[in-house]
Amino acid sequence: ILQIAKDNKMQMRGHVLVWHNQTPDWFFKKNYNSSEAYVDKDEMTARQEWYIKSVLEFVKSWEDINNSGKRIITTWDVVNEACTDGSWTDNPLRTASPWYAIYGDDTFIVNAFRFANRYAPKDVKLAYNDYSCYSPNKTKAICKVVQDIQAARDARIDLVGMQSHVSMTYPTLLDYEKALQAFFALGVDVQVTEMEIAFGGRLTSQTELAQRYKEYF
Repeated sequence: ILQIAKDNKMQMRGHVLVWHNQTPDWFFKKNYNSSEAYVDKDEMTARQEWYIKSVLEFVKSWEDINNSGKRIITTWDVVNEACTDGSWTDNPLRTASPWYAIYGDDTFIVNAFRFANRYAPKDVKLAYNDYSCYSPNKTKAICKVVQDIQAARDARIDLVGMQSHVSMTYPTLLDYEKALQAFFALGVDVQVTEMEIAFGGRLTSQTELAQRYKEYF
């Protein structure tokens, strides 16, 4: 993939370093054996650092050797889809995750941004990425996680990635803009990492659809 990007003079985002949905169960278990118990926090943190270090150093080395040190991957999604979709008081995270089962809080997210900051080139942007970022509860949850990352002395977060699976009527443009402003207020940038406008199976003219895209942009 890196070679294709280099040959076509493309820039890419790296997706993703920490995502519960595509990390095999054995990565969290003793002796890397799915039938055994979860490892403790210290062991999991060591594994997380090893993995992030290995990926980021490999990519940087490839770019240094094959692309004169110029970045092909200019942004990394460090953590993906870790925040809850529902209302919450004390815990902004989704609980159905091996990461949460081991840590019980967002330490694994903060650590991921610490390690990414440690091993990624400083000109590479580090992102938290999620869907439904414009839902008020989720906006609040993501802001809490961003603030926790920012509070860690050796962590860095540059932006929030907004997967935008929207429709002709939801969210309202005002709700979408409120989410943008909430993230900007924390001093991070925003990238729209995915976007499509669904129209629920009903026939919609291309003119209507084009107008909706224009409104969003």
